[in-house]
This record gives sequence, structure tokens and C-alpha cells, in this order.
Amino acid sequence: MKKFAFVTGANKGIGLEVVRQLAEKDYHVFLGARNEELGKQAVKSLGLSNITFIPVDVTNTESIQNSLAKINVITNHLDLLINNAGIAPDFNIKPSEIKLETLRQAFEVNFFGTFQMIQTFLPLVNKSERGKIINVTTDMASQTMFDRGETDPINILGYNSSKTANNSLTLTFGKEFGSNGPEIFGVTPGFTTTDLNHNSAGGKTTAEGAKIIADFALSNINYNGKILNANGIMPW
Repeated sequence: MKKFAFVTGANKGIGLEVVRQLAEKDYHVFLGARNEELGKQAVKSLGLSNITFIPVDVTNTESIQNSLAKINVITNHLDLLINNAGIAPDFNIKPSEIKLETLRQAFEVNFFGTFQMIQTFLPLVNKSERGKIINVTTDMASQTMFDRGETDPINILGYNSSKTANNSLTLTFGKEFGSNGPEIFGVTPGFTTTDLNHNSAGGKTTAEGAKIIADFALSNINYNGKILNANGIMPW
């Protein structure tokens, strides 16, 4: 059976590289992006015939429903749903100085957006022989590791806490799915130089960061309900 994957926030950065790597493994990949022009340019830049652009804004319920309708025309199942779309609107802003609307914005994309994607596409993932839902997270969302100083010490409330909430989604859906439903797990690529962090120097390349996500996506090991980094399972 032909395999299908849907990657959100995929017109650039890690998402674009995840699309490339899955397409090279013979998946038909749906490249999701808010901006139609940028999404179509991204597909063209990859130059692979097994990639289809799907417009999707994860903060907009109607947009998510429309993306489902477009994918339903092509396939009745989805083997991989990779919730990569995310924002970090509060870099260099102290937690005591963040505006409420900025905090809400982070949660709207990183938490509520991911939630809506999971709920909407779960029926398609359930129709796969071994469907997987992968939520892209950050090591800074691990309360344990962040408190111990084992991550980058970037103390930003909006991004970090919304990704911690994202991790909670992973755990709770994982408990619901158990051993009968699809797999759901979180993956952090670790510090990767992207637009998200204003292309901060010293990180992994987007291809290196994406490989961590793609490798777990293609793994035969069941990681349901877990949060993973390059070394394997990480603490909450």
C-alpha cells in the first residue's frame, strides 16, 4: 500500500527538510503551509513528483477542514501526521514582560493548532496499518531538563510553556490510544539554526535536525506517548 505523510509548517526550515527526506523514502508527502505562494515555491524547489502542496493554517478550523477535504480526494489513509508548524514569538522577552496577546499567540499555534490537527486527521491515521502522529517539540519544554540546566537556558514563557502543553497532548492522547490506536510521540531536533530562532549560529543544519524527526518517524520501535531527542526517550 502506498504510504502518505502530511507535514505542517513545511515551506521552509526543518519542515521542508522532513518533507524531502520522507519523499526520498517513497512516501507521497503533503507539504502543508499557510502561504500558498511560498508553499508552491517550496514544492517546486524540491523537484520531486511525489510531493503535493496543501494549504493549511493550523490556527483556523475551516482551513484545517479544507486541508482534510483536499487530502481525502487523494487518499483515504495517512501513515504519518507530523505537526511541525510552530512559532516562538517571545525570543528575547522576559517572562515578566511578555504581553498576554503574545502568550496567547504561542498557544494558538503550538497547542490549540496541534490539538485541532490531531483531532481532525485521527480518522485518516487510524486507517493506516501503523499510523503515527509526531509532534515536534523542544528540549526546553522538558520541565526536568530545563530545571536541571540540561538544555539551552532560553527562559521564554510563550514558546517553552506552549510546547510543554504540546507534550501534555502527546501524553494524554498516548494514554487514550494505548496499544490499540495509532502511535503518538513528540520529537525535539535540538538546537537547529532556523528562522524560528532568528538563525542563531551554532545549531544543527535543518537537514540534520530533520533527520532526527524523520528517523523516528520511520523507526520500527513503538514510542507511543514518549518525548524523544537524538539520544532517545527524554524526561518530562
